Amino acid sequence: MNQKIEFSQLSIEIEETDSQVVYYFSGDVNENFNQSDVPLISRSRIVLDLKGVENFNSCGIREWIYFIRSLTGKGSIFFRNCSIATVDQINMIPDSLGGASIESFYAPYFCQEHGESIQLIEVEKNRDDLMHLVAPKFKCSECGKDLEFDALEESYFMFITQGSEEKKVS
Repeated sequence: MNQKIEFSQLSIEIEETDSQVVYYFSGDVNENFNQSDVPLISRSRIVLDLKGVENFNSCGIREWIYFIRSLTGKGSIFFRNCSIATVDQINMIPDSLGGASIESFYAPYFCQEHGESIQLIEVEKNRDDLMHLVAPKFKCSECGKDLEFDALEESYFMFITQGSEEKKVS
């Protein structure tokens, strides 16, 4: 069963199977996002695909945190394809992650010849590097040269190490 929820600058497509539900977010999570209008579907796996999230604002993040809290207990929550805006938000406000696990996220890289390049990082595949706050290596798709990570590793990957510290404590 598929459905679509529309807000002024945000759309959420929901795809359900017997074992999981995937919420595809696209647009801005802002004052127009009303979490109570989003169906809370129980499945063993709840995936939030956040590739299309472009921006959060303070009103939107409040609703986002309420949404994540509302999903808690309905299944295991996973964030997939987190946009750079999502990673920035999680690093600023750790509650925006709730108890979810991050499967993959986008990160900024740079090629001296071809400019900016956004790369998808799979957490499990790159866990050792990420836990040591080291950016995984990527090559430019156009020239084959090594890309340079285009942010501060200590701050960009902070959400990875914070999550592991919290799990150790609890």
